[in-house]
Amino acid sequence: MDVADAQKKAVLAYRKGWKSAPWMPISKMQAYSARPKPVKGPLLVSNVTIPRPSPKEGENLRSKLWDLYQAKSEGVEKLDPPAPCADYKAEWLGFRNDVKDPNAPQPYGADQKIFSDIEKHATNDVTLFYISGGAWFRAGSPGCRPLIQQLCHRSGSRAFTFQYRLVPQYTLPTLVLDTLVAYFYLIAPPPGSFHKPIDPKQIVLVGESGGGVLHLHLLQFLQSLLRRWERAVINLNGRDITIEMPRGCAFVCPGADFALALPSVEKFKLVDWLSEGAPWVQPGFPADKVWPANPPRGDLHCDNSAICHPLIDPSAWTDWEGMPPMWIACGEETLSDGVKFLVRNLKASGVPVTFLQYEYMPHVWNVIIPALPQSRHCMKLWGEACLTIGTEAHERTSTAHLVKLGQLEMVPRDLDSLLGIPTDEVLKRMRGARDRLAKSIWEGPGSGDSKL
Repeated sequence: MDVADAQKKAVLAYRKGWKSAPWMPISKMQAYSARPKPVKGPLLVSNVTIPRPSPKEGENLRSKLWDLYQAKSEGVEKLDPPAPCADYKAEWLGFRNDVKDPNAPQPYGADQKIFSDIEKHATNDVTLFYISGGAWFRAGSPGCRPLIQQLCHRSGSRAFTFQYRLVPQYTLPTLVLDTLVAYFYLIAPPPGSFHKPIDPKQIVLVGESGGGVLHLHLLQFLQSLLRRWERAVINLNGRDITIEMPRGCAFVCPGADFALALPSVEKFKLVDWLSEGAPWVQPGFPADKVWPANPPRGDLHCDNSAICHPLIDPSAWTDWEGMPPMWIACGEETLSDGVKFLVRNLKASGVPVTFLQYEYMPHVWNVIIPALPQSRHCMKLWGEACLTIGTEAHERTSTAHLVKLGQLEMVPRDLDSLLGIPTDEVLKRMRGARDRLAKSIWEGPGSGDSKL
């Protein structure tokens, strides 16, 4: 068996195992993802709490976000307004180059002391603001720590991540509000915080799958403020925060085409483990105290009537003018045409974008099959992008490559011809699929329609 065939076999073996695994209720999977894990080896973790803004500040932020949701509505969406702001658990993470033992315990000390160690070991002033995916129903940390550790190691930067509220207990607008609170916490920390205010030009937005989606919605909100006022300011944590775009973005497999309207849905269904419908909307999926939702709806994160809203599915947002440069990688996966549509719109809006597509790789292959050469290759380039994005060392032009199976040859591609479907037709297909799904709800075992 040659190298390429062995890589295909590993992908198909994972897919078979995932598809045959028994379904667990959502609340059980949530609890499993949040179970504590020891911190060891070269990783450093400092725990902090993002305090909720004052009632007036929080309501002002929530109101502005909800106004944007309503302004971008086509009038057919059933949307839930964001819940009031909350407190959030968060972590600072860093990498110790002087520790080689993977089982070495984290140094003893209070979180403030560990944060000082994280700063000491960082080799630059960049902060990676990492958000995890997991379809938004799984806890991010501690599960995302291995990824963040690699990115800190390769970039020399410190990282920050936080736990947004989860679906289906909340819907996506609330998670976007949570992301805004965390972002502004970095820029304008309240008194008593470990870190000093961070210049947005030293923040790189980083995430995989749904984490990339939340960051894209953050950028959409910033863009809306910058377009509304010549000098956009928001008051939070007792400060007037001048709105600026961050340094750049680096995403792997950002979610796109939630309506499953584009050809890659069918084309790659035998490769991607995330195909043929999400488990939680299948007739036999076990119900629990959180799913089906109350009242029932068609998916964990929103009502099906809203799956094409551009602040639900970022690929439906076509105007990205003024956004920071982006690095985006995806596989040959169910959602890859949606990602290509997003990338094409970024370039058309004047945003420098570096796009990589990995041949025969499923959704978040670097997370689920980390031993693959494609996973190590992606992590290396992802970490390098975290350091160079937004600097002169990073290309200011847009490029696209296909990373081939086998020896991982990077073949240049014409970014403009990645998706041979006109923009109006893409949006028409998405809305048509949305309209067909709009009446679908999941009320428990024995009901529901198959949808990702």
